Amino acid sequence: MLSSGFFKRALPIALGGALAATALSTAPASASSGWWASSGNGAQGYYNHVSDKVTACDVKTDGRKAVVQILANDGRLLTTVKDSYNNGSCSWKTPTLFQGTHKIRVCVAKGKARPVKCSAAHTFDV
Repeated sequence: MLSSGFFKRALPIALGGALAATALSTAPASASSGWWASSGNGAQGYYNHVSDKVTACDVKTDGRKAVVQILANDGRLLTTVKDSYNNGSCSWKTPTLFQGTHKIRVCVAKGKARPVKCSAAHTFDV
């Protein structure tokens, strides 16, 4: 037979483990997209889930601008952020994104031309 001291020690341990498991299971799948770079590293982009900002950074003086695209999981374009100044600052906006899986793609573009040198579309959750 087990002593009552066993239950006094075991119960807090069991409850602590259950609370930790619950906390882990409710955490978001992806805190943010992470920093991504275009092919050739002329642009960088990021989505931050805390501020809901999409950020584009032109990081190369080459006459091209940074273009960051947020896509729905099915590939539809949801929003674009552009930055034309390789000056140590970045451009950003705070779009309204629906809950779920999205993709971020970082490209460069010259003038009004279509984006080129795009990164792969990286998946993140909102």
